[in-house]
Amino acid sequence: MKKTEKLINALMGEGSLTFASNLEYATELEKKIPNLETQELDGSTLWFENGSASVANTRVIVNSTGHIVFFNEEGRRFLCTDPNGQPLHEALWTENNGKIQLAQARMQLDNKQWVGIKPCAKTFQTQIDISSHDGWEKMTLDNLREKAAEAWRVPLSEVKYFYDDENMIHQGDGKYNIQLVKDGLYALHEGSFDKSLFISFMFRVNWARLDLIPVVELFQSTLPGTGGAVFEFIWGIYQDQIREEKLPTLRYRGLPTYPSKEAFNIFSAFFVPEAPEGKDIKKLFMDPMTSHEVTWTPQKHAPVRYFDDTQKIAVTVQDGYLYKVTSFDDPITFPYTNCGGVRRPPIERQVQVGTQSFTLLEGELAREVVFEPIWGIRPQTTVPKLPAKPPFTWKWFFNGEPPMVDPVKAQYTVPFYPEGAADIDESSLQPMVLDQIFYYMEMAPAMAHRLEKIDKVLIHTFDTVLAGCIDCTKEREYTVLYSDPEFAQKNAQLLWNFALAKDQLLNLQKVSFLPEKDHIAHAYSNKYGLIFKWIPFMYHPDREACENMLKALIGSLLPDGYIFLVGPRPLEGLFEHYGLEKLYNDPVYNMPFFRQHLKMCPENQVHPDLCVFLLEKKAPEEKNIIQPASDQATSEFDGNVPQMRGFKRPN
Repeated sequence: MKKTEKLINALMGEGSLTFASNLEYATELEKKIPNLETQELDGSTLWFENGSASVANTRVIVNSTGHIVFFNEEGRRFLCTDPNGQPLHEALWTENNGKIQLAQARMQLDNKQWVGIKPCAKTFQTQIDISSHDGWEKMTLDNLREKAAEAWRVPLSEVKYFYDDENMIHQGDGKYNIQLVKDGLYALHEGSFDKSLFISFMFRVNWARLDLIPVVELFQSTLPGTGGAVFEFIWGIYQDQIREEKLPTLRYRGLPTYPSKEAFNIFSAFFVPEAPEGKDIKKLFMDPMTSHEVTWTPQKHAPVRYFDDTQKIAVTVQDGYLYKVTSFDDPITFPYTNCGGVRRPPIERQVQVGTQSFTLLEGELAREVVFEPIWGIRPQTTVPKLPAKPPFTWKWFFNGEPPMVDPVKAQYTVPFYPEGAADIDESSLQPMVLDQIFYYMEMAPAMAHRLEKIDKVLIHTFDTVLAGCIDCTKEREYTVLYSDPEFAQKNAQLLWNFALAKDQLLNLQKVSFLPEKDHIAHAYSNKYGLIFKWIPFMYHPDREACENMLKALIGSLLPDGYIFLVGPRPLEGLFEHYGLEKLYNDPVYNMPFFRQHLKMCPENQVHPDLCVFLLEKKAPEEKNIIQPASDQATSEFDGNVPQMRGFKRPN
């Protein structure tokens, strides 16, 4: 195949472009490609017109890795593909008041799902009135920023960065309209914004002249591989822009930032961190007050991805090192990772690299894949020592026969939140509620001692966070009733990974994940010391159905046993009648964890009657020894959330 034909196939390939103006321009560029001139530069090939390889005249760059980037008439990349023409990302650039800006962008993930970025997706506004403060007439905008920085516990420099004078509009008499614009991240069903699902907001980025490293605020709600695909795009357009002019180094900024080891690792894969002289980079980064002091410059060799439709895999390589392999249409969302024998890969899925091929290993299963020359994988001549075989795999929780799952739906087993003023669905609420349950466990006097004596636990209708309800530190019998096989599989894998890392896997030998429809009657015929129960929203208006569920729970609860119950507030009128003592209760809308969420999605709502209860079934004539915490403790809690001593809620 001629080189020009390869470029045209990549440009015009099915699914490469979806934005109308890009499709229109691509038709024109297709005609020009055979007549473009070429120039070799630093291992890459530049294809250009009008006699010079300037930023404005370059139409295509084929990188040394074989990846192909197409540029529009303003020199902005609008398409990037792998060497075989598989699209990696597409960008739509528009002009507004003489300024070029990003209108939309989309990125293909390793599993062939898509995510997209919509700049300036939402403008948040709030009204403040400082006229009641002494000396308000003399207060400057910087004075207001100082007060905001103090209240939010963030550096003043970051408040000034995001709230310039245009964002703080004085309306007279001490009244201000405060605005903050944010970008949005979306899951794109079938690769199109026509079928998009909101994931989260990001702080606004000047995509035409990159000025910060953004991070998805609800990072737990991203599809697998989203971070790598988004940073691949960020690294690419930053490289384009520094061809035009010298740009300031990037910084991680937010109000506040959300630093983590995972964030540092993915930043470092694409950018080189640098700290002020004498300061520890990681320590500086991990402090939200100083994260912005670390500067980031692009790696010379960033991770690159290659798709192979014949073998149905995507591989990620950086400077010859094979990092991971993802299999298309895989019902399991974890990729095969190359840990080099240093650590265990998630659910024992690993890549073992040889001299001419690599092997995908999962338990007793193995699949060999021969290197493709274009991948540029560096052979590994030393065979890493395989970790000791665990006593059982995650499939043990399903009696060795996990449920059949939909490969696409499995990718979407993350919390999704409304983009605006709408109720959060119950699946996405469960992680927040579980945090509240952990809080009760920490707050209740003697609760840790009480839980230590419990040997049997029932978990029912907590599908999103099943793993978080299981304490790995002690052997107990757990009966887990699930209705969603995709969430059940994911939670079983998260639980297994966590317990293995803590060397607590043997404590989980009596954990059983059972399909609700087949096992509910038998499960409720047993007795438990602790029950987790979420009453589905659809039953809340039906008092009789809710009461029947409550009676079934009580019938399966041992005297002095506990129920973590999530349901409608009116249900509490039945507790005393059925011998239940209410130890703690909170409406979800008033939980500190929900209020924390509102800092990121301030318009999201929950039904005011939805409550979290901690209940105890008292034996006759016994006094309760656990006293409820004060309202102050729950209503004003706004700090770091204590976690249960066992498993933390799944990411």
